[in-house]
Amino acid sequence: MPDKDSTRFYHGRSMGGTFRPGDCLTVSPAALADVRPGDVVVYRRPNHQDNGEELVHRVVAAVPGGLVAQGDNSPRADTSLVTADNLLGQVTHVERGGRIRLVRGGRLGLLRAWVLHARHPVWRMITRVGRRPYRWLRNSGLMFRLWRPRVMKIRLATENGPLVKYVCGGRTVARWWPEKRRFDCQKPYDLVIPPPDGAGQGRA
Repeated sequence: MPDKDSTRFYHGRSMGGTFRPGDCLTVSPAALADVRPGDVVVYRRPNHQDNGEELVHRVVAAVPGGLVAQGDNSPRADTSLVTADNLLGQVTHVERGGRIRLVRGGRLGLLRAWVLHARHPVWRMITRVGRRPYRWLRNSGLMFRLWRPRVMKIRLATENGPLVKYVCGGRTVARWWPEKRRFDCQKPYDLVIPPPDGAGQGRA
């Protein structure tokens, strides 16, 4: 464990709603006994290929043998425990757009995690109940008149052929492989990003 504060840039989606890719995180040294449920930690999850990958997740429970962590945007807890051996520190602050804010832990952190985790069953229920209305809304083109997100197209040459990425707010929301005629678009952006001419129906 480091003996002074360090910084890390956040990548991934497992802490969506709390962090965004590119956020700069301040990580302070922390002893396992001082970490409370609700705190956000950095720990190294072991794997069979190298020394293990670093995860930034929130502690949701304390159990014999360590701490249980889970991403704020993840429906399930991590399978590996946070222990004294793999704990790298606690996330105390996040910097985004030149502004630094405190990362809440403890009971407030747990409350935040509970609210974010509650989105998953609610969204699943909405998608089951609203599948037909959603399809109608997508085909009607109505949302395109009401919502105009700033989407940028980035054309890339890859080993699998040309690829066009649709980027909104710093993240990729759709992909178009012209040679494969495959178009994948995340919800709800498929309401406002029409498939290119000749594209298949591979919406994500």
